[in-house]
Amino acid sequence: MSSTEQVQRDRPGRHTAPPTPQRRRTGRVAIGVAVLLVLAAGTFAVVQYVSSDSQSQSSGGTEKATVISTAGTVVDGQQLTTALHIKADNVKVVNSTVRHAGTVAIRVFPGVSGTVVENTEVYCDGKDMVGVGNGGYTATKVKVHGCATGFQHYAGAPARVTDSTVDDQPYQASYAFTESGKKHPTSGAGLVAGPVKAAKPWPGPDNTGVPAGTQLTPYTGQYAITQDNTVIDGKILTDCLDIRAKNVTIKRSKISCKNKGGMIIRVFDDVVPDASLLLEDSEVVGEGQGLGLGFGHYTMRRVNMHHLNEGPRVSDGAVIEDSWIHDLVFTDEKDHQDILQTTGGEHMIVRHNTLEAFNPATNDPFNAGFQLGSETAPKLSDLLVEGNLFSGGNYTVNLRPDTKAEKVVFRNNVFVQNSRYGPASNEDLPGVTWEASNVYLEGGRPVTAAP
Repeated sequence: MSSTEQVQRDRPGRHTAPPTPQRRRTGRVAIGVAVLLVLAAGTFAVVQYVSSDSQSQSSGGTEKATVISTAGTVVDGQQLTTALHIKADNVKVVNSTVRHAGTVAIRVFPGVSGTVVENTEVYCDGKDMVGVGNGGYTATKVKVHGCATGFQHYAGAPARVTDSTVDDQPYQASYAFTESGKKHPTSGAGLVAGPVKAAKPWPGPDNTGVPAGTQLTPYTGQYAITQDNTVIDGKILTDCLDIRAKNVTIKRSKISCKNKGGMIIRVFDDVVPDASLLLEDSEVVGEGQGLGLGFGHYTMRRVNMHHLNEGPRVSDGAVIEDSWIHDLVFTDEKDHQDILQTTGGEHMIVRHNTLEAFNPATNDPFNAGFQLGSETAPKLSDLLVEGNLFSGGNYTVNLRPDTKAEKVVFRNNVFVQNSRYGPASNEDLPGVTWEASNVYLEGGRPVTAAP
């Protein structure tokens, strides 16, 4: 049985102005033979051909790859039947074809910049594959065929994709949102930015979700969990979950569920006082409908949550850290879709996550990266929001003006400048501490200063 609980939303429409220890997973690499690629203008370069443990969350096993590790390399007119791994800056792939059956066909590794893929075709012959990933590249006139994800990218490594297709359908993506919106007056202009202490890399495809190499098997147990101390490990779950027991653990698993208006995973802490959940190293897929997780007394760690209407509800005792929440799916103009939302509660932590309200594939900022209020509880108390990467939203962080706040702290958060109206609203409410260490990604200026 899955939860059919309906979440009521009585706020205005999403396009109206709203009320005023990181862990990196690395794989072993076994170097095989070197190959000779003919590059641009008759130039030749030797690159490594390797077989390595895949770092992509999609599947385990080995990844046969041609590795580019020399800055400025131009790969021109090549026909590759391995993955192409780009580990150097300013690499250009042009007039080429890459056909692969592993995890990511063309992969730009974390920290690499200046990658350009142009006039190139990518074919995915494996399940759950990514065509071009994981981010931080420019793609022009690229055709992707048969991939579960055509172009993968995220706020921590944004991509610009133009004049390109996925299975012959146009695809265009950019993390710039330029639609004009009203100016946000603030009393905090002129603050001097403090140090940004958020650890890098930001949560994304390399360090969230099911760890590489995990062999998943179908889950055959109950979806309404009533047994205390239940552990679900290494499973594929295909329905929504009701947590009605204490100390439930779900780890290294993939949960896919469609639950319009309801939770994909609901902790019934309002009905069963001791109900609690640890969700870690897992992937949660909304199949275009549903809310990620709620309401309280859960810890969500290193989770890749995507393709849902809204992300988690944050209530009493909730902890969200080191996770990547992204790719909201539009449902209705009347909806007010948020990555995170709290309507009250106490003792909550939101730390070091990538929270992407902005969807670059649809150029939609949605409503908020974090919507806050105290409309269904006496107050919003003891909430720490630190070290997160935020993008999008009408206001990226939107506090209702009637919020009864106490010890609500925002510090060391980083904001992409692609919201509709501004990075924050009502951040100077009584009981809210908005530190000068909350800065723009571009330039490091405090977010309360003029852009």
